Amino acid sequence: MDKLDIYMNGLLVGELHRNNSGAHRFTYSINWLETPGARPISLSMPLTRNAYEGPEVINFFDNLLPDSQEVRDRIVARYRADSKQPFDLLKAVGRDTVGALQFYPQGEQPGNIKTINYQPLNDSELEKVLLGYQSKAPLGMVNELNDFRISIAGAQEKTALLKIEDKWCIPEGTTPTSHIIKLPIGKIQGADHTIDLSDSVENELLCLEIAREFGFDVPACEIVNTGKVKALAIERFDRKYSSDKSWLMRLPQEDYCQVLSCPSARKYEPDGGPSIAQIMKHLQSSSNAHKDRQTFMAAQVLFFLLGATDGHAKNFSVYIEPGGSFKLTPLYDILSAYPAVGGQGLHLRDLKLAMTLKGSKGRKSKLFQIYGRHFISSAKEAQYSLKEMQDVLKVMYESTDNVIEKVSKRLPKHFPMKVAEPIFEGLSRRKERLIS
Repeated sequence: MDKLDIYMNGLLVGELHRNNSGAHRFTYSINWLETPGARPISLSMPLTRNAYEGPEVINFFDNLLPDSQEVRDRIVARYRADSKQPFDLLKAVGRDTVGALQFYPQGEQPGNIKTINYQPLNDSELEKVLLGYQSKAPLGMVNELNDFRISIAGAQEKTALLKIEDKWCIPEGTTPTSHIIKLPIGKIQGADHTIDLSDSVENELLCLEIAREFGFDVPACEIVNTGKVKALAIERFDRKYSSDKSWLMRLPQEDYCQVLSCPSARKYEPDGGPSIAQIMKHLQSSSNAHKDRQTFMAAQVLFFLLGATDGHAKNFSVYIEPGGSFKLTPLYDILSAYPAVGGQGLHLRDLKLAMTLKGSKGRKSKLFQIYGRHFISSAKEAQYSLKEMQDVLKVMYESTDNVIEKVSKRLPKHFPMKVAEPIFEGLSRRKERLIS
């Protein structure tokens, strides 16, 4: 039987086993179970001495990996992994994953985690890492960086780096990355349309700034431009410096596909993924339940205003706290579809939210069908205060013009108007529906 040891900030928390049939099994370490402040690696697998062998095991570990099968194929080729099974991929690249877990072959140990080791990148080296995806290097892990092994979930091309004193670096040893680096999505060719997301970097930056101005907790971000490539650097909220700034801690977290033991292929509600009501029910148990439930419902309104159509279950996460309590993380991965509307691109009537709203005549997901009353109906379905939902709609309606004005004034110089104008215009038009 194959085994991987799983560590959390230098402490052994459990083992991932794979038997001869390929089935995965997870067992917590006895020492971890007896450690004060121990927490589960996933809310789907509470602390216990019993082994986990059900779908929650494969669903949790598979969701730590990139969604793209092409990226997974590249990891297999780059590191000569035995297969595309989660066990083999995490054995290859599981040194720095989303959240706090590190994966090592049985017997290997992370070493001293309370230090920061890194290799600074000059401009040409940084550019090579950022361009790595074009040369088929998975997640920017180019051949010259043999010990740089990261795993980032999601569908978009991205890598991760460490930023030290305004200098981009490759972390070494057990040192984690501090920023997710997202590359432009480019053009997506459909059967009868072309979706141009070449400016996805500026699009996401603008959407995050709009969310921040509305009062949402979102990560700091900046555009990195090397001349040949631009990227969006997003500060990781699953990383935190120690009080004396001597080392970078990994913060345990997981997304809602992992929480609810859902395969990544079913992250969208229409594909059988989690719904607003399901996540709202789970958030009733949050250590910050009132605020988290309000944030989650307000996020649905934000996505409607922005035409942000990718608010699926993997784009909501929770911090896992000692004993298995939890709370919602900041929002992330917000991208507006408005700049892709028109010409050979999308039609406005095609835009759909990832999670449906309740209507008097069936479910509503298409933006042109949605009004404020559908958020009220969905709040009732999710057992959320109707008055609070009405207050959310009122505040966001009344704030929109001011948000647009403030954000537009602080956009970087030469920010592309072909991104800003359709997003601001979409916000202005869509807000009128909040009071209908």
